[in-house]
Amino acid sequence: MFEVQQAAAGEWAVVAGGARALLVAEQDAARLRDLLDAVRTGFAETLDALVARGLSRTPSFALLDASTGAVLLAVRGTATASVSEDGRQRAVQAAAVSSWVETQLDDADTVTLGDGSATVTLPLVEGVVRASGLVWSAAERAEDVGATVAASPKRERDTGPVDAVLAEPVEVTRVPEATLAALASEPVAAPAASETSGYDHLFGATLVRSVEEAAVRPEEDEAAPARIDLPGFITDSFPPVSGRLEGDHDGLTVMSGDLPRRLPATPEATPSAPERQEFAVLLSDGRREPLSVPIVVGRAPSVTAVPSLRGARPVTLTSAEDDISRSHVAVVVEGDSVVVTDLHSRNGTLVVLPGTSPQKLRSGEPTTVVLGTVIDLGSGATLTVEAAG
Repeated sequence: MFEVQQAAAGEWAVVAGGARALLVAEQDAARLRDLLDAVRTGFAETLDALVARGLSRTPSFALLDASTGAVLLAVRGTATASVSEDGRQRAVQAAAVSSWVETQLDDADTVTLGDGSATVTLPLVEGVVRASGLVWSAAERAEDVGATVAASPKRERDTGPVDAVLAEPVEVTRVPEATLAALASEPVAAPAASETSGYDHLFGATLVRSVEEAAVRPEEDEAAPARIDLPGFITDSFPPVSGRLEGDHDGLTVMSGDLPRRLPATPEATPSAPERQEFAVLLSDGRREPLSVPIVVGRAPSVTAVPSLRGARPVTLTSAEDDISRSHVAVVVEGDSVVVTDLHSRNGTLVVLPGTSPQKLRSGEPTTVVLGTVIDLGSGATLTVEAAG
């Protein structure tokens, strides 16, 4: 690693790493080193690092993330950004906003952070430098991908002749043509009657029968079976011959027509499907937020911090000490359960299930809770899981 001595410090510093770039009004070298680690990690982590000392002490910045398909852009304070989309230019500013402006660019061609009047630019892959601005181009990103993904060289097929190689020489016996002609002219003798076929060793000697003997004839009627005398307790159970019905009916079988008709099932007998449980959370400031959609709770929550939660809604919650992370926790209903996930917050998250002691959540690991659970974000900021309605 090289340590570069900066002769004259400018107003802006450019921090680049991992397809992300940050233009920030920061002079402290140790602070810039921390921001470089955050830029290498991710977009949300960089925003957390920028506001780590409080929103009032957060410097002006412009943050760009081109690591995914769409470009993420955040602008604060006196920093500006110029976006070119389909030949149209538009500016992104946040001078009138107390926090910052965050947007997603789906079809951006170029994005310029800071002063775009410079005519000479130098490439920067990763590091921290002083500059008046920086430019990102979608065309350069496509060229970089094409250069790094190269097809393997195609191997030509060998179409030349193939010589057969035998492991051992094979001896070939040649028969004179005169001998073959003599064998073909000799008559073939029929096998003797005493000789057996090739399958006699399986079934014994083969029997030769005439067609008359092999003919299949119907067997003679068998003699009537002998009469069996049954005991009295069996014969007495049958009704007399005079009481039997015509046909094969024995007089004891109950016909389906003699049974009473079965009444159709009434609608009241059909069990109804159980109603789905609906949930809500009661915030420590008295607000009640339904969980009809996932929510992201924090000091300045951003739904882009959890891209897997589609349709999520941000819910702002502050505390006196201002030690709640920007995007602290995510709360979502899955089936008939409530799932809480700590979004890698700075001070962590505690959950208190009814009748149990507080437990600290693991960062990024979803945890199922029940009704009455208290989610503690710190400094008195809590969420209580309740039934909606």
